[in-house]
Amino acid sequence: MAYREYNARIGGINHWLFAQEDFDHIISRPFRGEQYDKVINGSGVVKGEQKYPKGFQDVIIPELKKRADFFGEIPALKAIKTTESKVLTVLVGDKDDPKVAASRSYVGMKSATTKLSGLSSMVEELPSMITPHEMYEKLDMWNKDSSIAILMFQLPFGGRAGQIIDTTTLCNRINTTKDGDGLNQVTLGLMSLGAERYYDCCTPSGMLDLASVYLYRERGIRLRPDGIASFAGLEVLVSGRSAIVGEPLFNMLKRFDATVLGPLHTRTGSGGSIDKKTQARVYTELSQRADIIFSCMGFHPYKIHSDTEYFFTSDMLKEGCLIIDAATSFRKDGKRPYGDVEPTARSKAAAYTLETGGVGPATVTKLVHQGWRGMLYQNIEKVRKALEDNQAIVKSTFSKLLASYAQVSETEAEENAEKLYQRAIHPESHPVHAVDALEAIFPELMAK
Repeated sequence: MAYREYNARIGGINHWLFAQEDFDHIISRPFRGEQYDKVINGSGVVKGEQKYPKGFQDVIIPELKKRADFFGEIPALKAIKTTESKVLTVLVGDKDDPKVAASRSYVGMKSATTKLSGLSSMVEELPSMITPHEMYEKLDMWNKDSSIAILMFQLPFGGRAGQIIDTTTLCNRINTTKDGDGLNQVTLGLMSLGAERYYDCCTPSGMLDLASVYLYRERGIRLRPDGIASFAGLEVLVSGRSAIVGEPLFNMLKRFDATVLGPLHTRTGSGGSIDKKTQARVYTELSQRADIIFSCMGFHPYKIHSDTEYFFTSDMLKEGCLIIDAATSFRKDGKRPYGDVEPTARSKAAAYTLETGGVGPATVTKLVHQGWRGMLYQNIEKVRKALEDNQAIVKSTFSKLLASYAQVSETEAEENAEKLYQRAIHPESHPVHAVDALEAIFPELMAK
């Protein structure tokens, strides 16, 4: 078969990440008094004397710091001061507002993780009485501030601001070169189309990473040149259709050759009217087919089972399926998060994520990583110069990635690698290609 030229993104950090011997995402883990095995790990958790195998955060964040420290060894990059690049999070709500207490805790976690990666974290706390005009003025200032790599609004806003500020309109005014949360609708649209873009929406992207490493490590599925596993031949179910998780995830999966079922939502199988029995039948028929379930419904105000509040029950799952559950709701006691999948149903899965330590840490890690990439976007001329200085390594790396995916010799992929290298260094090409390439060659640069 003749070699088929590849022209999508190539490189990134996943090829390095998935090859790490100390990164084992499948763990046994006690959770709420029960012992679970086959858990997909988003973070390395330490409980007492037992240390679980490393997850995304425990591997990627220290690696980003190592790479940042190594800039001084790369002539074209040595002038970059990573600590001068800020990841800005904007929190709106008064300190005594219990509605933003969870957001404040989450922001603190993001801030600490950002600093561990070598970047600076900045949190801007604004009162709940801030007006839309005042907020837009501040956003314009942040968009123009060259020291800010990415900026994110912690949603929802508290108090009066949460009632009078249209956060969709606000997020659409974030400069796409700084939209690290992927909430600008331009970013969301480009991501859904598979088009060139600076960032991805963090949660669906993190979910794809978790599924990819399982498919690559456990099932031997080849990685695409962009570091995502091929979903060809797999039936994949998406439950939930939110604008920032379910919908973009559904569209992204199509780009990776999945046969996508769903997305499931409140009107699936209803025929325009609420028929619980018909809905339950359709939900079950689709979910029983799925090799992989990406669940992101969260709290659902419709009850399809008489004996449980969970959406997915054991009879709905295919034996040996993969479950990536991003749902987090507090519907039982208002304190602890619960997912979409009934705990007793997990025994049917080959692997699964839990409500904590799975998708959440992968999302935060993705966000911090995008802040790190934002710092490179701000120095894109230096990045392209570093690629030119290491032309042979870039071409060799590209040839290996292309050959591995197409299952051909590296010689057959060399011409394609040359074209992709030229695209990465071209001053008018999208900066994402240069940053992907730099991330791909870092391991070899650091080993020299």
